[in-house]
This record gives sequence, structure tokens and C-alpha cells, in this order.
Amino acid sequence: MENVRAYGAGLAGANFDKNTFFKKPTVLFRCAALVFGLILWYSVSKGGWHKPSEGIHPVCLYGRSSSTCSFATAVGFFAVCGAAGLIVLDAKMDQISSIPTRRRAVLADLVVSAIFTGIFLIGFFTFWSKLSSFETDEDDENPIKTNNAKFGILSALLSFLAWGGAAFFAWRRYEEGNQATHEPNYDEQFGQVSSDVQEGYGYGGDSSGIGHVGAAPTQQSSYQSGAPPQTMQQPPANPYTQSEGYGY
Repeated sequence: MENVRAYGAGLAGANFDKNTFFKKPTVLFRCAALVFGLILWYSVSKGGWHKPSEGIHPVCLYGRSSSTCSFATAVGFFAVCGAAGLIVLDAKMDQISSIPTRRRAVLADLVVSAIFTGIFLIGFFTFWSKLSSFETDEDDENPIKTNNAKFGILSALLSFLAWGGAAFFAWRRYEEGNQATHEPNYDEQFGQVSSDVQEGYGYGGDSSGIGHVGAAPTQQSSYQSGAPPQTMQQPPANPYTQSEGYGY
């Protein structure tokens, strides 16, 4: 099983094809997650705050909670770093010859993608509810600009979809990799030959066929008089050895 294209990676040492690489669904979702994370980071850090006319410090548009704005910018920053790191990891997968190492890489991809999916889902509802509850003071004369804050909410929703798609394809790649590496080989399935074939001639008859050592010289029994021949089953075709990988 060393040459099986397990866990979405091709054979070790394969040349990197950027055209094929950037058409993979996982790579497309990660690139989208990187862009949306960057938009969230910029939108909240630049437009998620409001400066009151008589105040000294700006207040967060998300429910006047500075920790919420800090959380949004931090999540956007780490989402960019995480997406970029997973893209680089996926680009290096074809150079990894160890199947257990590939398995750990795909599992790490699945865990990170699932974590960010949950974070952005929670963040989307949190940002939405806190922005709708924001109220200004009666003596505040500065206009409130919520466009960037709303754009940050939209970025959180799109980031949730992007990371969710990446997590789904990472799970598919992990499951198919397990199926490929645990598929029994030919010896395990067909190494045990039936006793009739081992004791006879491979024709499915008994041990009294033509050429039997213990048979009398005048005995002219044929292998056709024995039991019906047993048909050997063909080994199942491995769908992973002749493919270009999973495309994930």
C-alpha cells in the first residue's frame, strides 16, 4: 500500500502543478477563507469603532464591547494565518512519502477547519446581535457609520461558509484515505486456497484425478469426473491507484 494515493496526495516526489492545485475544492475554499478573514480584520479594525463627540476614547459598535471588536480582529487575523498555512501544507502533500504523516496532516486540516467553522458561526450571530443593540448618547453629534461593521458581519458569515466547505472536503479526504490504507491486499483475500485445490491439481476435483501419485496405473479417471471447478474471484479494482488523487 506504499504507492496508494492516500489522503488526497499523489505519489511522493510528483511534480507540483499549480493549475491543478488551484482547482482543488479545498484550496478554493481556503483562498476564499483567507480573503474573507482579511476583510473582517480590516473592516472591524478600521470601521468597527465610533468616536463620541464628547468622548475621549472610541467605543465599539458591537454593543460598546471593546472585547468584541478585539475578538473580531483577532479571529480575522488568525483566519488569514490559518488559511495560508493550510494552503502551504496542501502544496507540500505530494512531497510527503509517509502515509501516517499524510494522515496527521489531513487530520490537522480537518480539526482546524472545523474549529474556525464553529468560531465564525458564533461570531456572526454575536456581531449581528450586538450591532443591532448599539445606541448612541442623546448629546452625541457625530454621525454613526456602520457600513464597515455590517461588512464585518457579512465577512463572518461568508467565512463560516468557506471554512465549512473546507472542513467538509477535509473530512471526505480523511475518510477516503482511511478506506484506501485499510483495504485488504491480494494476499489477504486470496492467499488461502481451498483444501480441494491444494490436494488436487487446481481443477476443483479430488485427489484421484489424472497423474495422482497414489492412483493405480489402469485408472483412467478424469478431472472432469471430480467436483465442479471452483472459479477464482478476481481481486477488486483499487480506485485509487489509477487516479490523479481525490482532487480535494
